[in-house]
Amino acid sequence: FYVVGSAYSYLQEWLPNVGQEVLKTGKADSIGFGRMVLSYPDMPADILSGQGLKRGKICRTFSDCTTAPRNGMISGCFPLDPFYKSMPEYDQL
Repeated sequence: FYVVGSAYSYLQEWLPNVGQEVLKTGKADSIGFGRMVLSYPDMPADILSGQGLKRGKICRTFSDCTTAPRNGMISGCFPLDPFYKSMPEYDQL
């Protein structure tokens, strides 16, 4: 079987460090990013390139990305992504 580590969003800027340790110690085979890439789609590339994370783009777990679909709206990072901030749904949330 294959194990994907998940629920790492709450780690925020420490996600790469914890993810690396989880992989090194064999506790998971890969690390899932989930909602993290809604606010920061370049995060995996930044981690792999060694550039470090851009703090202003890191998911802060406001949960609008999951609240919106539960209310029949599109999912996205409404607090951090300018694209979603400009949508009418932003005001509804």
